[in-house]
Amino acid sequence: MSSRKIRPAIAVIGAGIAGTSCAAALLRAGHDVTLFEKSNNVGGRMATRRVQWTDASGVERSTDLDHGAQQFSAQSPRFRAVVARAEAAGQAEFWQQRVYAAFPEPRMRLRVMPVPDMPSFCRNLLGGVPMRMGQQVQRLQRGVDGWRLVFSDGESAGLFDHVMLAMPPAQAALLLAGHKDDWADALAAVPMTPCWTLMAVTDDVDWPWDAAEPENGPLAVVTRNDRKPGRDGAVGCASWVAHATAAWSEAHLEDDPKAVVQMLRAALTALMPPDSQRKWQHVGVHRWLYASLGQPSSGHSECWWDPVIGLGVCGDSFGAGTVEAAWRSGDELADTVAASLDTELIVVEEIPQVMARVRITQEIH
Repeated sequence: MSSRKIRPAIAVIGAGIAGTSCAAALLRAGHDVTLFEKSNNVGGRMATRRVQWTDASGVERSTDLDHGAQQFSAQSPRFRAVVARAEAAGQAEFWQQRVYAAFPEPRMRLRVMPVPDMPSFCRNLLGGVPMRMGQQVQRLQRGVDGWRLVFSDGESAGLFDHVMLAMPPAQAALLLAGHKDDWADALAAVPMTPCWTLMAVTDDVDWPWDAAEPENGPLAVVTRNDRKPGRDGAVGCASWVAHATAAWSEAHLEDDPKAVVQMLRAALTALMPPDSQRKWQHVGVHRWLYASLGQPSSGHSECWWDPVIGLGVCGDSFGAGTVEAAWRSGDELADTVAASLDTELIVVEEIPQVMARVRITQEIH
């Protein structure tokens, strides 16, 4: 007879920066982790989209635009260490931005820029974490043997001993209902603001800034995507990503996308040199329903974890709504879960032709 420890099966739902941070840390701790994501790519709001167009000579062209988070900073020692490792591996660079922000002189701002695109930061964090993409979890079922994930197509996966939710608070609230109603109510009340994002490619423009934060108008921030480190911009073209303000996006939330394009394109044109001659090669919009926090969290917890039922929640809503806040939340949840599971021993007694699974759970204080 011999004994060996069996690691609990853990499902992490949501492959944004919080979910990838949590899943990667749990895997490093030796746990059996599976990551589920409703889209076909990791990154969440750290998103990149390929746009295509036909130029005046009939040539098919394309470029990639970061249409979600544009860049981020690193303040905490642990996150700075993650960024430093990414930079050493050639997976991130520091970008000294020249930013116009309604000041007498443009200011310089140092930011972290994943290369070759924003989702790559999450992909590189994950390493060997098993992933199931394109599967939207519709609800959670909890039984005596553990958790089962039920997808929007009626299929399911499980069983899992523990489930971690890493998604916008309104979406997490739907999955928590009936399991942790107090958490569900709290998350449903978290204010999240939408954002309309304009993605455009024009003929090259003599624009002196890498980014702009207009003082007035519908646009909150405009970025020259082709000037980012590690980006292969289309030759002879300028590529733009322009995020509308939360207030403007809310006011035009249900507008026809074609109308949104016209309004945001006019606002972007107003920021270009008045005498510049430009041709719009591509223009489109994306609507983010849950773009950012309406106000930073005033709580002291960076995540929630209930060891009794094996359910946890993380995300940028537990902090300042930044990339780093989301990473810290996922990392903290993984640490909290790993610490609590050290008091839970699952032993398999291996007897010829018989395997008995016995769980001994100590009370967790």
